[in-house]
Amino acid sequence: STESEPPKVQEEVDSSSQSISKKAAKKEAAKKAKEERRKEAEAAASAASALSIEEEGPLVNNYGDVPLQELQSVNDPQTGKWSEAVSGREWTEVGALNGSLKDQEVLIRGRVHTTRPVGNKLAFVVVRERVSTVQCLATVKPDSVSKEMVRFVRSLSNESIVDVIGVVSVPDVEIKGATQQVEVQIKKLYCVSRAAKTPITIEDASRSEAEIEKASK
Repeated sequence: STESEPPKVQEEVDSSSQSISKKAAKKEAAKKAKEERRKEAEAAASAASALSIEEEGPLVNNYGDVPLQELQSVNDPQTGKWSEAVSGREWTEVGALNGSLKDQEVLIRGRVHTTRPVGNKLAFVVVRERVSTVQCLATVKPDSVSKEMVRFVRSLSNESIVDVIGVVSVPDVEIKGATQQVEVQIKKLYCVSRAAKTPITIEDASRSEAEIEKASK
């Protein structure tokens, strides 16, 4: 008759199977956690889009989605609020933003890398142009930024293309989430192209397996 496998080898097989099962369970847990985060993000985006961002007064001209017709008439400042804001201005590359521009007003264009709301009066948005990123702040101010504008910034999806007009400031501490060690205090922000929301972000895709497992715990 055929002899059974020696106990020692069988124990190793059982141990290996348990290890594989634990690893599979961790991956499944990480997958579920990511799916939950995706659903939460979609719910938050849906809630934000459901909220009206209409307001009256001059501050409404400082933000918004730019209609295609207006984009095609960039040299006509009478076309709309975006055209009026950017017409005749000089564009600054994100990679050129540094301390020498402190207190100067700049106009930049880039993709939304990340957004981070802080209450209903402040929102951070990191804008990316090629490999350079800069942290921009939208904080409620009576002469330029309304609560509705902060809400608009919070509703932006990653990879959307935005034009930002703001004043360069130099913080006292290192900015770890951006390549440029300056901040842009937003005065005006316009979305020229909204990106579709995706179930997984570039930031999530770049995470290692160890980071995913840590996040799922």
